Amino acid sequence: MKEKREFIISGVEGFLEKHQLSWSDVSVIIAGDILTALTNHKLLYSTESFDYKLYQPADYETAAEIADGFGELGAKVFKERKFGSRAFLAVYSEKSVISTGPLPDILENAPWKSPLVNRRVLDSAAAPGEFSPFTFKGENYRTESVLAHYVNPGTPVGYRPHENYFCIRRESDDRLISIPLFDHYFASAYVWNDRCYCYSMNQENGCKLDVVWSDDLISWSPVHCVFDYSSRNEIFCNTSVTFDGKKFILLYETNDPACPIYTFHFAESDDLVNWKTIPGAVYADEKYTGGGSLHWVEEDKLFYLSTLDLFIHPTARKVCYRFIISRSPDLIHWEDAPDDRPLLLPDCSHRPDPVNHPEVYEISVSDVEYRVTEGKVTAYFIGGNQWGVCDNQIAEYHGTLPDLFREFFK
Repeated sequence: MKEKREFIISGVEGFLEKHQLSWSDVSVIIAGDILTALTNHKLLYSTESFDYKLYQPADYETAAEIADGFGELGAKVFKERKFGSRAFLAVYSEKSVISTGPLPDILENAPWKSPLVNRRVLDSAAAPGEFSPFTFKGENYRTESVLAHYVNPGTPVGYRPHENYFCIRRESDDRLISIPLFDHYFASAYVWNDRCYCYSMNQENGCKLDVVWSDDLISWSPVHCVFDYSSRNEIFCNTSVTFDGKKFILLYETNDPACPIYTFHFAESDDLVNWKTIPGAVYADEKYTGGGSLHWVEEDKLFYLSTLDLFIHPTARKVCYRFIISRSPDLIHWEDAPDDRPLLLPDCSHRPDPVNHPEVYEISVSDVEYRVTEGKVTAYFIGGNQWGVCDNQIAEYHGTLPDLFREFFK
């Protein structure tokens, strides 16, 4: 949502007043890729504790004019990379300290109530991390991407990342069935003709997307490399597969330098093993996305995309992450649901790991996947801080998956 110049100026002035700062104490950033900019300035994913406020001007030119005005008063101004017209403006100071505790609640008074209900933490022995439900030969399973710091209690986030892996878990008895690959993460599963295909990022350098397959979920094929982007140092993350009645379609997420981190590209295949990128098929080239789930709905002749979306907490003015719905007839032209109709919002009072990280409160809901049963859709997702502290959650919709998607475009 674009914000007025007067609102932004007043908010920045309030930041100075709150911390009793002079303009020379303040830095102002404008950027199209705000996630990268805030990370580089140690405001996100850092042990520093500088306070900041974040705004979204009408466009990059307006952001630059506002920032230049602050510069004339003595603030340090950083103009980061531009992508299209979209821009954010952030103010921070190394002389400030961010408040501890949860951000104010945004669920109770949200103008839109998500059709997903009965939200709760998953009852499972699974370690927290991205997970993907699938059905194989009549049984329900999940792929689970496991972070090493969760299987080595007391170790810091990011501990021995080469020991990350993904596994297969049966839901009926919560039993671990197999570990297809070590040193791989961001796994997703797709079943076709009683064969399960698992796609995941090879952590050797992050620049390879691999697939393995199995007819029994225990014995797995040799690793087949789908894409190798090592030469351009482009890293893979999440994937999703759907079938449009003619071909299989693969969504794959990378840190494409031509777009804000991260971006979805799309490929097609006849056999789920050999893939060809679809020219011009991109979502989204102006904003941060992540953890996408792609579904073709034949009755609508549309692809529906569930995707992570960075947004600004309305009162705390901090980065938060929600899930939204978009749709497209061709994977090139996209229509997002109205901005005030998110699929999921974070529960800012929730602590995803109160034992090991009691200081962390939820600011993100991400990586939504769906299981469809008769008359019900179960959404699987993770809540946390987007920096390795998370838990596994589920919510429900009573109806069909196409009906769920259509709710957002009525």
